[in-house]
Amino acid sequence: MMVAKKSDVCSATLTLSQTVDVNALADALATEDVDIEIHSSSLAVQVSADNISDLRARLNTALRSIQAASESLIEVNRSR
Repeated sequence: MMVAKKSDVCSATLTLSQTVDVNALADALATEDVDIEIHSSSLAVQVSADNISDLRARLNTALRSIQAASESLIEVNRSR
């Protein structure tokens, strides 16, 4: 197994399965530097960076955007 160096170009993919509001979550990532694929009820988000530190920062930002959108959707659905 090859060990990644801090300076290696890297990427990570987040997959959200069985998601009802796939399009809304994808829309929440519109301003992020990520690639998005929608498959019926799942969302795949690919994040790439020039080094591991930048990848971690981009993943954190994407996850925070997804979390904020998810919490907003939960509150909207709760108030109906």
